[in-house]
Amino acid sequence: MKYTVKFLLVAGALSLGSCSKDYLEAPQPTAQISPDQVFSTPDGARAFFNGIYRRLRSQWINLNETAGNSTDAWGVVSVNLAREMKGDDIINPGGWYQFDYRHENREPTYRRTIFTWAFFYEFINQANIMIDGVQKSNFPEATKTRYIAEARALRAWLYFETIREFQHTYLKDPNAPGIPVYTEPTGIETTGKGRGTVQQVYDQINADIDFAVANLDNSRLLKSNIDKNVALGLQARIALEQGQWAKAETAAIAARQGYALNAAQYKTGFKNIDSEEWMWAFPNTETDGQTLYYGIPNSFFAKAGNGYDNFFINEEFVKKFTTTDVRNLFQPYTSTNVQRKWSTTKFGDDLDFNAAMPMMRVSEMYLIEAEAKAEQGKQAAAADVLYTLQKNRDPQAVKSAAATKAALIDEILLERRKELYGELGIQFLDVKRRQLPLVRTGNHSPAFKFNIPANDPRFVLKIPFREIDANPNINPEDQNQ
Repeated sequence: MKYTVKFLLVAGALSLGSCSKDYLEAPQPTAQISPDQVFSTPDGARAFFNGIYRRLRSQWINLNETAGNSTDAWGVVSVNLAREMKGDDIINPGGWYQFDYRHENREPTYRRTIFTWAFFYEFINQANIMIDGVQKSNFPEATKTRYIAEARALRAWLYFETIREFQHTYLKDPNAPGIPVYTEPTGIETTGKGRGTVQQVYDQINADIDFAVANLDNSRLLKSNIDKNVALGLQARIALEQGQWAKAETAAIAARQGYALNAAQYKTGFKNIDSEEWMWAFPNTETDGQTLYYGIPNSFFAKAGNGYDNFFINEEFVKKFTTTDVRNLFQPYTSTNVQRKWSTTKFGDDLDFNAAMPMMRVSEMYLIEAEAKAEQGKQAAAADVLYTLQKNRDPQAVKSAAATKAALIDEILLERRKELYGELGIQFLDVKRRQLPLVRTGNHSPAFKFNIPANDPRFVLKIPFREIDANPNINPEDQNQ
């Protein structure tokens, strides 16, 4: 049975009801609805789609119960927190995500690898089911195009996140082995595909996201759904990864239209999904039974004693913030353990099971625009964009006077760390993307104060043994180093 492709439609099909906020917020899974029923009406298809979004943010376990169901494998938030652990800015003295922090969690039989592969491929298949069902439906053509565009944006994002876990950056070697690409629904009888190349994966990603940008609008009922702004933001991220600087710049500028920087909202604990800075986010509420409980970021960052409380901040990172920066939310933590010197209240100062999860914020678009401009030799314009964000965060900010492109890009990468830490694993992703070494500084434990070379195998997860065992087109010799 193919590990990547044995996800069945019935597990993703959702109960259909009236077109009310109830079904948009909380569709319920069932094994009793056929594909024909699900895609018989636009409301049914939307219920299915919102079920996908809801499952992405939930306490996830895959459909055959072979992966997930653990605090460090509870959906997309766990992917992001594992990435946070792999950088320099966050310290983990012990507890959940410790093996990610140690860069010891990439072997093909480990939970991190099995979970990450299964998680993304399940949702890729659900996106394919959505696309196929809508294409075969009798919906009005405009409705078909809108739904397919949203599903293709979702699929682009899923493949993008997967290839970033299981291979080095695109710019290292586009002809390196990629990951299997499926664009049609798969099931038990499907023969698994081979790895192909990184280029082939990005060809599909680019085709999907470009179609989405061309065919989406900005109408949506929930901020967890992908609209045109979010698709443009994803297009900007994807272009940046490929060194397509002009495309990244254009997409980032377009993506942030209608959103505004708001320094005051940065300090409110990163909980409010209605923040005007948040472009894409997942709700997390006790009332609808879909909270991640102890899997949410503030369970790890807050130091109130009622969560896991095991994520601390590198003292060298703390020093990079001025006292007038609204993002300077660090607090000294009394402990005899030197790794526990600093904590942060960025995600609140107490455990809050209703804290929403940001997936894309407008500040990231400014930073993508600045980096893309700098790479194109537009240093003055890049410095202006960077300063717009810096001045919003710190009224005493000084505009960059970097003499070289390289120096300016270093400043932009630092600003990305300062702005986005704790959210998406941005520092680790940038280390991979820019093909940099990972050098840990400050008060990390000497045992984990790494100096890992650029493009080290430790930056890439291995293919799960389950996939190699089950897929005739992926053999042991196809395994990552």
